[in-house]
Amino acid sequence: MKFFRIISSFSFFSLLFINSCRYIQESDQQTGEELAKVHCASCHLFPEPELLDKSSWTNNVLPDMALQLGFQINGDMVYPDIQQEKRGDSTYWVSKSAMSIDDWNKIVAYYTEKAPEKIARQNRPPIKEITGLFDVSASQVQKNGFPAVSYLKIDEGNQQIYEASYFDSSLSVFDKNLKPVSSRKLKATIVDIDFSEDLKKAGVRSGFMTSIGLMHPNDFRKGKLLDFNATVQSKALIDSLQRPVQSIAVDLDNDGYKDQLICSFGNKNGVLAWYKNLQNKGYVKKVIRELPGAIKAYITDENKDGLPDIWVLFAQAQEGIFLFMNKGNGEFDTKEILRFPSVYGSCYFEMIDLNKDGYKDILYVNGDNADLTRHVLKNYHGVYAYLNNGKNQFKQAFFFPINGCYKAIARDFDRDGDIDIATISYFADKKNQPQEGFVYLEGQGKLSFRPYTIKEVNAGKWLTMAAGDIDGDGDDDLIIGSLDWSKQYSQDIARKDTAFLLLRNRTIKP
Repeated sequence: MKFFRIISSFSFFSLLFINSCRYIQESDQQTGEELAKVHCASCHLFPEPELLDKSSWTNNVLPDMALQLGFQINGDMVYPDIQQEKRGDSTYWVSKSAMSIDDWNKIVAYYTEKAPEKIARQNRPPIKEITGLFDVSASQVQKNGFPAVSYLKIDEGNQQIYEASYFDSSLSVFDKNLKPVSSRKLKATIVDIDFSEDLKKAGVRSGFMTSIGLMHPNDFRKGKLLDFNATVQSKALIDSLQRPVQSIAVDLDNDGYKDQLICSFGNKNGVLAWYKNLQNKGYVKKVIRELPGAIKAYITDENKDGLPDIWVLFAQAQEGIFLFMNKGNGEFDTKEILRFPSVYGSCYFEMIDLNKDGYKDILYVNGDNADLTRHVLKNYHGVYAYLNNGKNQFKQAFFFPINGCYKAIARDFDRDGDIDIATISYFADKKNQPQEGFVYLEGQGKLSFRPYTIKEVNAGKWLTMAAGDIDGDGDDDLIIGSLDWSKQYSQDIARKDTAFLLLRNRTIKP
């Protein structure tokens, strides 16, 4: 995974939304459900009451929503936010709330009445079988350190592993036997590297590194895009970024120079933007979508016009997958592909032909549970497959529930002709089924899978994962990285000595 997205999925309302809501006509005839659909759905997909339990709505989400709508809270009482404004020679007392108290109370009553006492548990058997596909070995954390892996990548051509650590802001390289090759301190938390070279071929590496700045939720402009060169000191090319998580070097305006597409996730503020390359004399920012939550992007050419188009997953408030069609001159049209409820906790997606019909499908993962309802396990967290009908219209065809699922990689790991899926969970149900921390879904054909785990699943809290052929034997191996903010471990839950695991594929089929 590219970074640690510990963020509230219930940051429902931007300032733009609050301002626009002031002018919505309210009626005494509207029900709580109707009011919720008007006010909530004006910014994001309407959240059904059944998505959370009654206690979460009443004690966590609704009070936070009230504050964002401009109300004040004193104890259990909600009041309008009345502020003094001076206009000319007169002074007015003006409510800053987006709706009346009566209408707000209707919304509260609607969610309180309709929400279940508890969310139903995930409807699947426990994952108990151990896969025999991988030999597992561990890379230990540094002396006096703690598991803090923020980035992992397999360099197939050089048979090496890149590991970035939040603990000491380092970037380290290991060989295929996990022996250290090099390490350097960058004074930056690296969450993504966009390599300029094909990693399937041996050679010297260069490219661009994304430093998130501060990993916890914030809107500070501490992020940077750094030049990556294996032999010289890295330098900042673009700075003052709001919590960036991914960058892609691509010529978006066809002027012959590589621009930078940057997903600045932010928190309450963020932006998807491209930075025009001024013929190697710096960059200038061009906004594509000024909303927080851009977490993963892919470049394609959908209409074969020679212009790069952009697929992006937004994982904050307006959760969903969007396609930005390049009109030329750096201008884009926006097409909504999939939308998800704002409580879903979107984390990652891949574009891969899952049913071998020649069209790229979507493998989508949701499971971020570091928000106002982190105490609740969600039965809709897991891995989804959406099949493409050939017109970039997608329909759900598969769902495998995994509490707190954080990333999934689809490959034919066992080389039997079927797609398999490797997953990690950062917010697994550690008490009842810690085995879902890593799940290998072995493909049985026609989007049917058999789930396995590994014996070492409890060795860490898995945030990052990457796939690639580390030993050059023709099959894809895996690496999974651990990050734990608490630095505290129970002996039966996680080992504090494990930074990442290498899962070496045993497959020897031609």
